[in-house]
Amino acid sequence: MTHAMELPTNACPHELRPGTTVCLHCRWEAKSAARKRRRRLLMKGSSGIALLTTLAVIGLVGRVTILQHMSAAGIRVVTSDVGGDAAPPMPVIRHRDPATQQGVNAPSTSAPTPAPVATIALSPVSPVVPQGQSTLPDSLMATRADSVITVSFDRTMIRTRNPWKFERLVRTTLPALYGPAADSALSRIPEGGLARQGDLINELPTRGMRIPVAPGWTFTLFPITRPGHDGPLVTQYRVSVVRG
Repeated sequence: MTHAMELPTNACPHELRPGTTVCLHCRWEAKSAARKRRRRLLMKGSSGIALLTTLAVIGLVGRVTILQHMSAAGIRVVTSDVGGDAAPPMPVIRHRDPATQQGVNAPSTSAPTPAPVATIALSPVSPVVPQGQSTLPDSLMATRADSVITVSFDRTMIRTRNPWKFERLVRTTLPALYGPAADSALSRIPEGGLARQGDLINELPTRGMRIPVAPGWTFTLFPITRPGHDGPLVTQYRVSVVRG
């Protein structure tokens, strides 16, 4: 831009000094006006680009959402393969027909054979404590996760490596977990019958202790140990009702 273009067309209102042919005030005002015009043009261009970008993102999100809904509703979108610079193909929507999914040459007279329904035997004994953590007598803690219950008793005078002491603990806490069914099952086992089922520290943590509760159903109880000063100590047990 030349000096003549930057100067205003009207007569200069400023007083020129001797020997000065260009008014510096008019030149500064012309440059400031040009900068303001460029700034306004840049702001308008940036706003237009931001608007176009937002519309493009909204369109892409809408397309993905529509395709997801169509896929969830069992609608298949098929596009034809068009080469060159042709316009993008229009989607052809076809509803899936469950009767024709098995193939064209499948016989129409044969009905599908229903799959056998597996029967799941339900336990006749259910825990009486709720899911999660529960407090038992003597401030012991029971944690139920579905059908498995873990009883924690890592406290002085309760944790033990003595099988007879562990049997008394089981006889005290098991009815609090399963109610009268556990009380009846324990009453059918004489005193010491649980302690004599195996070595409390070396065998029962892996083999488990068995307490029959109903025809074909058994309490399976596993002592859980942790290291102690004089050897392993039983501080927990895990119990559930299993078949067999």
